[in-house]
Amino acid sequence: MKTKDIQPINEKGERHGYWEYYYYNGQLWYKGNFVDGYEHGYWEHYHYNGQLWFKGNYVDGNRHGYWEEYYPNGQLKSKIYYI
Repeated sequence: MKTKDIQPINEKGERHGYWEYYYYNGQLWYKGNFVDGYEHGYWEHYHYNGQLWFKGNYVDGNRHGYWEEYYPNGQLKSKIYYI
């Protein structure tokens, strides 16, 4: 895993703000925002081949609402609602 060169953190040293992570082949792995060290808001995760894998929202580090999962070929695999 590689991370974006800019890795915003807050005064407590926690991840805070927009982050991107990359596979070693240069493809985007996942992207989204952190708030005080927790995933918060909309996130997207990608397969190694660059196809979308998951997408959905986090609230304080927990999945919330509808999340969609995709096969490596881009076809929808599942849609789950998290509370």
